[in-house]
Amino acid sequence: MKWLKYVIGFVIVVAFLTVVLFNLTTKIEANQLEEKVSTLEEQIGNHYRSDLYLWEDAAEQLLMFDFSQPITEENKNEIFRLSRLFNTASENLFFRLRTESAHPELYSKLSKVDRYFLTYDDKGSLTEEQVADLSQVLHAVRFIAKDINDLTRYNMQALYDAMNDEEHEIGERIKYRLSIEY
Repeated sequence: MKWLKYVIGFVIVVAFLTVVLFNLTTKIEANQLEEKVSTLEEQIGNHYRSDLYLWEDAAEQLLMFDFSQPITEENKNEIFRLSRLFNTASENLFFRLRTESAHPELYSKLSKVDRYFLTYDDKGSLTEEQVADLSQVLHAVRFIAKDINDLTRYNMQALYDAMNDEEHEIGERIKYRLSIEY
């Protein structure tokens, strides 16, 4: 019977060591996964940074056109190119799965702007109200981009958070910039 105590003790020690080893490897794997997620978020932040510059630059260039005038053959290709660049950068920055955004007010405005560009390309003109709305959003975009740059200061993790967190401070700045008359 004495040997049974030793066997039971041995089994308990083996079970305890197995649990400890399992927890240790799980923690190591969890830490490795957290590091990988952090690295991916920083890489995505780098892509956001590039798109942010393209977005702001496209908005500034589009503001140079007079959308109240009919489209001409001279500017049609350039406006189309810039509008697609603007739309692509907008989608990369703010849209997730093309249906949701961490910043829904901006999502709505950018969707309208994209329709304005398509209307302008198709019909050759926009209404006075559409031109005013388009100009308003393009001006707001310039300041939103500057606000994002100011808040994130080349920190890719902070940029990732700003683009994906509904509660991030940039959300309030976006609402503010969209509410101002330019």
